[in-house]
Amino acid sequence: MGDEVRTWAADVVRQSAAVALVADLERRGLAAEVIDHGAVRARNPVGEPDVGGPRARALSPGLRQEVVCRTHRGALWWWWVWSGPDRRALSELEPLCPAANTAFAGERIARVLAVPFASSPDAASGGCE
Repeated sequence: MGDEVRTWAADVVRQSAAVALVADLERRGLAAEVIDHGAVRARNPVGEPDVGGPRARALSPGLRQEVVCRTHRGALWWWWVWSGPDRRALSELEPLCPAANTAFAGERIARVLAVPFASSPDAASGGCE
């Protein structure tokens, strides 16, 4: 019974951390959702190509990033989820920060999903001359 309670408590903490991270990411203008127990997928709507166009097919799925909340050094941490070297490979995980540091995790994820020239007057011309 003790292990079941610990597992349940860890799931509750992971879910709570995921909900807090989603709220932080949404405040930063990103779209985010909890996709599993302690897993979050974020995307930058600015980086999404127009639906149905050739860019949409080429760039799909756009700017997206997943993170998962897992144990690291005896505490819950956010881990980056990176694609493996090919489609058959498992995803690779890299420690990001302690799960309690929601603002830091949100800031780092926002940097990864940034579209620096999206609000620039030169955005229509590709951002550079």
